Amino acid sequence: MTTCLLCKRECAVSSNLCGYHLNAKRNVQSGYERWSEAYGDITWKEYLQKLLQSAETGQWAKEVSQSLSKELAD
Repeated sequence: MTTCLLCKRECAVSSNLCGYHLNAKRNVQSGYERWSEAYGDITWKEYLQKLLQSAETGQWAKEVSQSLSKELAD
């Protein structure tokens, strides 16, 4: 059994994330297109930062956004 990179739950099939974080990652990725249309010219990095700062962003989405932001910095 492998564990999620962001928590100790069991990973979803063919993923390094649990089902909760995998679903959050999909939602974060699909939300970028909608935000791009609404905000105009927003970069992926700016989008992730806005998600991290937003009180409406859920815990799993924030954890995924933080992980994706860290990947950009590496």
